[in-house]
Amino acid sequence: MLTHLYHDLGIQSNILVCAEYTKRGEGLTESRVLEALAKVIIDQPSLSIIGIEQPSETKEGNHRLWEAIIPALRVQDCVDFIRVDGDVELARVFEKAHNRWFDTKDTSKPWWKLLVVNNQYAVFVYRHSIGDGLSGYAFHRSFLAALNSDERSMEAGLMADDNFVIKQPAKLPTPSPFDYIEDKLSWIYVIYGFLFWLILRFFVHQKYFLFSDAVFSKDYPTLVKPFPPEIRTRTRIELLRIDGETMTKCLSECRKHNTTFTALLHTLIQVTLAADIYPKAVFGFSRLAVNLRPLMKVDPGRDVFTNAVSAYYRVQTLSKYRACAQSRSQQEISIDVPRVWDLAKAYKQHLNHATYRSGTVMQDFLTCKIFEGDIEDLSFYGHGLYQNNSFLISNLGVFEPREDMGDGGWSIKDIGFSAGAIRATLGDVGLVFDVASVKEGDCLVYATYEEGVLKDEMVKRVLVALLARIKLLV
Repeated sequence: MLTHLYHDLGIQSNILVCAEYTKRGEGLTESRVLEALAKVIIDQPSLSIIGIEQPSETKEGNHRLWEAIIPALRVQDCVDFIRVDGDVELARVFEKAHNRWFDTKDTSKPWWKLLVVNNQYAVFVYRHSIGDGLSGYAFHRSFLAALNSDERSMEAGLMADDNFVIKQPAKLPTPSPFDYIEDKLSWIYVIYGFLFWLILRFFVHQKYFLFSDAVFSKDYPTLVKPFPPEIRTRTRIELLRIDGETMTKCLSECRKHNTTFTALLHTLIQVTLAADIYPKAVFGFSRLAVNLRPLMKVDPGRDVFTNAVSAYYRVQTLSKYRACAQSRSQQEISIDVPRVWDLAKAYKQHLNHATYRSGTVMQDFLTCKIFEGDIEDLSFYGHGLYQNNSFLISNLGVFEPREDMGDGGWSIKDIGFSAGAIRATLGDVGLVFDVASVKEGDCLVYATYEEGVLKDEMVKRVLVALLARIKLLV
């Protein structure tokens, strides 16, 4: 329900996963895309799901959100074909897609859209309500498999008058991840977390945190007064591309030092922010998106749409990170290589403990159950306690095609992922680093943030320094 209200109140727009498709001498033509997309809709029943508000069963005058299935989808209405000139216009397409809001009052249209740019790029734009970042990977795995399918004709009953109309899903949608989790919510953990953050923010001045220079409005939307279109949250994006050769070397070094690229990226972000941007900050707050699928009683696998992601919270003093970047000149980017690898290794160990032993990662996910119930009873109070002044890393990992995919010649050359910024006053006074890559290819890191909250030049400085330090390590 929370992601639904985030969208409808103008707090957060959507997620996008963009892939560059390639086949020698061919492009993503309209007929080819429509046929493949029709197969994807059949393969992914969650694409037909929307939410509708119905009267509450427990309290008169209140409402609850229920899932509903659109009985028929006209495929042509689900895709737009766009042509642009140059990388600058292409980047504007991505940013514009992030700032588009679906009309959830129209129950005949799905909560997603496919943008095909220059017959080369497929940009899957969708509401967080129907899936997390890995759900975007599931879409492209299905779409790539459909393009490579040997079946050239659609199944009987799916076309009428040359219109691709999907009349009903072929299978039931994936159940809620809560149905496959054995752990129970600990109210002691909830209360402890709330008091910890409340006390920390009460006694420590804002200037000693990261992103202390953020500028944002204190206004909150309400059910009665959602943000109007002109002041809804707008997302800004900056891109860091790590070339395939550098990435291969980096992964090799990570394995050698018993850590992961995600842990290394976290360490380098802390170093860069502490040493280059916020030299007076004392505490660094970070969050890491953790995929819960392998931790469920039944792993739904990589080909389903679901919201099965938690967050690993970490509060650390920044002195040890700042010490990794001591340089004689402010213009010189430096790194203490052994110390960085030690910190990255330690972060991985703490993450593994929180995920597999202490259970705190699962508990942070289960706190979402607090937001179940009537829509009118939901409060945004306290959201900023946990997330403000922090950065988030969400790494989807390496995209891999389906093992049973046909050999039709289509492949994905490049892939990127980013989630729309959340309103700063509700929790994201900071940067979000969304990471995606293809095997032996480039790694794309999208830095997203709310427009006007952080300085654009600062974000660019962070990305430039990150790439420079990665190259110093390998």
